[in-house]
Amino acid sequence: MNRIAALLAFAAAALTLASRAADPLPPLEAFFRLPQYAAMRISPDGKHIAALAPVNGRQNLVVLDVPPKEARALSSFDSRDVVWFEWLNDKRLLLQTGTLATRDAESRGGGIFAVDADGGESRLLVEGSDERLTGGMRAVYRAISVVRNLPGTDDFIGEEFVYDPYTTSTGELYRINSRTGRRTSLGVGKPESTKQEEWVVDKHGIPRVQIATDKGTTRIWYRASAEAAWQKLDEAPSFELRWTPLAVAEDDKTLYVSSSVGRDKAAIVRYDPATRAFGEVLAQHPQVDLTRLVMDEGNAVGVVYDADRAGAAMFDPALARLQATVDAAFPAAVNALSWSRDRSLVLVTSYSDVSPGTFYLLDVKKGRMQFLADRAPWIKPGQMAPMKPVRYAARDGLEIPAYLTLPRNGGKNLPMIVDVHGGPWVHGAAWGFDSEVQFFASRGYAVLQPNFRGTDRYGWKHLHASYGQWGLSMQDDITDGVKWAIEQGIADPKRVCIYGASYGGYAVMMGLAKTPELYRCGVDYVGVTDIPLMLTMTWSDTSRNEISIEHMKVMIGDPARDTKRLAETSPVNLAARIKAPVLMAYGASDVRVPIEHGTHMRDALEKAGVKYRWMAMDGEGHGFRDPANQKAYYEAVEKFFAENLGPN
Repeated sequence: MNRIAALLAFAAAALTLASRAADPLPPLEAFFRLPQYAAMRISPDGKHIAALAPVNGRQNLVVLDVPPKEARALSSFDSRDVVWFEWLNDKRLLLQTGTLATRDAESRGGGIFAVDADGGESRLLVEGSDERLTGGMRAVYRAISVVRNLPGTDDFIGEEFVYDPYTTSTGELYRINSRTGRRTSLGVGKPESTKQEEWVVDKHGIPRVQIATDKGTTRIWYRASAEAAWQKLDEAPSFELRWTPLAVAEDDKTLYVSSSVGRDKAAIVRYDPATRAFGEVLAQHPQVDLTRLVMDEGNAVGVVYDADRAGAAMFDPALARLQATVDAAFPAAVNALSWSRDRSLVLVTSYSDVSPGTFYLLDVKKGRMQFLADRAPWIKPGQMAPMKPVRYAARDGLEIPAYLTLPRNGGKNLPMIVDVHGGPWVHGAAWGFDSEVQFFASRGYAVLQPNFRGTDRYGWKHLHASYGQWGLSMQDDITDGVKWAIEQGIADPKRVCIYGASYGGYAVMMGLAKTPELYRCGVDYVGVTDIPLMLTMTWSDTSRNEISIEHMKVMIGDPARDTKRLAETSPVNLAARIKAPVLMAYGASDVRVPIEHGTHMRDALEKAGVKYRWMAMDGEGHGFRDPANQKAYYEAVEKFFAENLGPN
């Protein structure tokens, strides 16, 4: 390990020296173009490396032999992207299609394909929305979400989701052969059928846990074997259930679960279904919930976390030593590892706040590490702006985690952009390379990213404090962050703009209306502006999902019961309070936040005499994918901020 550490340290030093080159700052396009390689994973036998890379102007799947040579394409889509892939075994891969750059983190309904590493036996296994477009209308289709693969086989386990123009629901659980496409139902005899089901399947392909949600109630079912009877382990209102099973443990009797029972932050705990007791705490973190395991050949070997900075903690001693060695060599980076079955070869993905990432291949036996590629070699880390984790107190005393990025030349009383994440009940801002943030910082702006209450990795209290608080305490958290930055001398109180997409776009418009004295301008990108419309419209994708509707009624509000509050916190009704100029950008084909949110807000601003700029892109959804549209959008944003955040 000492020799490996020395080699890694040498490579890290070389990278640092290279980053000091005084090249000109990248142009706008450099921040948003497709990476040279977006992700890499080594095959179980260590003979190949699969990666996501541009082909035909879209992100596709390629493969490199080990030792690495020129990459060859395994897919060549020109109208969609490969958004996910995984090795099924030594020779075969799964891949899923979707659309990059959408403001929604998932690509719902993407097709699933299988292909050999040599490009042979390519097969469409599951039709996605792209394969089911008929006459411009979306037909009923049945997508599959991959639950797990089965090492040593050509099979995987997938859960069906049924989409039609009006509803979305879960369907069957299947074992699917990637070569023949044959499906074997695994749901026969399941304890119940509901609109939303999640499964834990053991490494033998046996469904062992069902998590069923219906009408606001969630039940957890378990069975000890394929022949055993199902037993109910717990039942509670969906928003009060504080634990969830993640995997069957190696003893084949207990479960690994993520649990916040008796604590604020969820920990990884061993659970005994026989006694229904929570036992040994395997991992916990003082800052964040732990919800994701690291799996190796079907066994849990560690946990990943995303605190002020992301990381991994390995249960397996050998992997723990390896992770510690790499982390010690690259202390300023987050280092993600994947390895061959015998662990002789390790693929290292190392990224930071100023670097999109670099890939290395580590030969453990020889103590030799080989540079493979940079994600985006045109980005020079020495020209980027460091991202600093900060915390401030909201007015009710709740601690709000946030990230602060200052331009390279630093300074005090800077023009500042408060960048509000979407969701809102999502992972939120995280430490790492953020193209938008680095673009803004390169133009001389400080950037504050508040992880306001509701950001879902900071514990039970932080999450539940957000319920029913759109436009209220959730908005106050953002306001309090701006005031904190002003008090700290970071932000010029006369030069602050607010920026955000989706829920972030809602927060932009609400901030401009609720605290008009605070902001010089705002950019609303595909943002919600009318809460009752969002909850009642029938032409958005969320309206097709009964579970989503139930969740929104609890977490946002019930249009029938909370009519007054929802109207008072809808920016479309508050246009007369807005004083600052606004840039609004929407996709004409957006089914998450339909364009009516933008057009209604635009009309209200027009009536109120508020200055605004309007962008609507045909064919774009919940975020712009076409490079020409992306360029036009960010050029407009850059010009808008320059006009409004320039010198007084």
